[in-house]
Amino acid sequence: MERKPDVTYQGYGIFVVVVPTDDGRWMATSEVQRQGVGGPETYQQFGGPCYGHTAEEAREAVMADTRRKIDDVVAWPC
Repeated sequence: MERKPDVTYQGYGIFVVVVPTDDGRWMATSEVQRQGVGGPETYQQFGGPCYGHTAEEAREAVMADTRRKIDDVVAWPC
């Protein structure tokens, strides 16, 4: 079964995971995937963890973090 990314940004599919924390807040992390020469390349724990008072707040924070990191990778590929 193929997963669908939450959003695609600069050729990277972004997958977000949001979970509640013990203190009543929310935590979000992300992984990204892009199509490489040999098939899909997945980078786990790419963004975050980011916290918020709501699930949406945590999700927005990790999306901003992930986009910023993708921008860095695109600007400075190794």
